[in-house]
Amino acid sequence: MAAAKGMLPLSREEMVEALVTLASDPDEGVRSAVNETMSSLDPAGLTSIAADEKSSEAVLGYLLLRDSSPRELLEAIVFNRSTPDAALAQLAGKCPDAAVLEAISIKQQSLIRCPDIIEALLANPNRTPEAERRAREVQQEFFEKQFGAKMVASEQRAQQQPEPAQEGPSLIAGSLEDLIALGLIDPEIEVSVVDDYLAELGPVVDEPEAAESRLDIEKMALELEADEIDLPADRMPVYQQIALMSVKDRVMLAIRGTREARMILVRDPNRLVAAAVIRNPRITDNEIESVAAMKTVSEEVLRLIASSRSYTKSYVIIHNLVRNPRTPIAISMGFLNRIQSKDLRQLSTNKNVPDVIRQTSARMFLKRTGIGG
Repeated sequence: MAAAKGMLPLSREEMVEALVTLASDPDEGVRSAVNETMSSLDPAGLTSIAADEKSSEAVLGYLLLRDSSPRELLEAIVFNRSTPDAALAQLAGKCPDAAVLEAISIKQQSLIRCPDIIEALLANPNRTPEAERRAREVQQEFFEKQFGAKMVASEQRAQQQPEPAQEGPSLIAGSLEDLIALGLIDPEIEVSVVDDYLAELGPVVDEPEAAESRLDIEKMALELEADEIDLPADRMPVYQQIALMSVKDRVMLAIRGTREARMILVRDPNRLVAAAVIRNPRITDNEIESVAAMKTVSEEVLRLIASSRSYTKSYVIIHNLVRNPRTPIAISMGFLNRIQSKDLRQLSTNKNVPDVIRQTSARMFLKRTGIGG
């Protein structure tokens, strides 16, 4: 009873653990005391526990399903990757707050692991059109299509007929296992990295892409060859399938992809996809050096590199950015003071960079060396 009333000398985290344990005590008086103590706790303190990935599943589940939990607390728990999927499914079915339902619908990996969450969202009359769209999208891409493909394959085997030829490996079904088997996804990169990026972006609408705005694989192969980056010719069908993936799937692949996938998607015409490559936790400094020199990447990618303090500590990276004609002029001008004199001299005669960069480099070189008085 002393623990239920919060009278023991425990830390905040220990107290909440104890209260959650006692919330199912057979004694009604203890349960009532737990409820009063929980209601008296500082909401800010509970939110910090809710956002802590080290918090136990029991605590997260209890706080998530507690009727008096405010929206801020619920959203913190929803986005905590330690939150049990079963609790999310229960909340998705009963929550009256549309904003919380939208937050649940964003957590795609939980929806994939636990389809009960999808069914609960779709059955909840308080869902928003956006939450319904996301839930149905996951349902179709990760369950219905995959199930349909298995049914067709089973029927073909039963009829002893060969399966129809496919144009390269199937990535459309959305199977992460297929992408891992093809060497395109690094399984050690956690899905939370993708969730965090999508949370920053907000809803990503997969609108139909015009043919001219899609990734041109043949053109990309020539560009990679020009950059002395070799990709096996027998992998071209796989790359063609990547080009046909939805924007969301390409964003996911960019963040969790292997070096092979990164080198392809960093050239994607969609800036969200290309920028996502830079967020890949396995991207190396050598890759960033190469990307900074590429004349075929978007300005958005180059801006991201230039805005990173860790990357711009490297002289090679800033030198490549300044030499790259795709780099915005303001960024290049900001780095000129750090360029070595011998490289300034080369920039002053480089006809590939903008005139203002070439002329400013010449003036800075003459000023440093004293040539011409």
